[in-house]
Amino acid sequence: MFNQVVQSLLAGEFICQVMDHSGFSYLNDPKNHNEVNAYVGRIGLHLAVTRQGGAFFVAHHVNGGVDRKAAKEVFTEIKQSLRPLVSFLDMVMRVMQNDNLLVVGTPIEVNKLMGAIDANPSFRNDLQTLASQLKIQADGTDRNRLEKVLRSFREKGYLLLSNPEREIYQITGKIEFIQEVIEFLMEHDAIGDKEDETPSTQGQCH
Repeated sequence: MFNQVVQSLLAGEFICQVMDHSGFSYLNDPKNHNEVNAYVGRIGLHLAVTRQGGAFFVAHHVNGGVDRKAAKEVFTEIKQSLRPLVSFLDMVMRVMQNDNLLVVGTPIEVNKLMGAIDANPSFRNDLQTLASQLKIQADGTDRNRLEKVLRSFREKGYLLLSNPEREIYQITGKIEFIQEVIEFLMEHDAIGDKEDETPSTQGQCH
């Protein structure tokens, strides 16, 4: 389990009850948590957990130099993907009339979502705008657009297709991380640009 968990974390995955129940339980054990943290610490990372405790992930130590540059790159990537994600969540909350969508494990039923979009021109416009934000090329049908939108957020780790037969997705623990990022950006507007590294400094991010 140690190897599996570490490989997932280093691949940039968020481990939560929805995405990896056994890995999540493993990391909730203090002994295992400390072992994994010590291991990733040798390469300048640390094992982090969202404030609500819904997901584990690895993060860079933001001390300056390479680590600071890597953290800046991660934040830039997140900022670029925030607008379509927020638009998607807002649309789904209004369609489903559910303000508790930002909870790990919340189900999203595609058929219900599609039915509401078909019946409401406003939701249809929202979907088309969202597809445009994600640069999605669809065949012109709303169903195809919606499927590609959901696939996009699934590939980014925000959704899990938990029931393929009934087309039911679930919100993953990564949503808690994004909530914290949004709060941070609202307060600080990302990591400062004043301390840019030299062109020869290279960083890595997941």
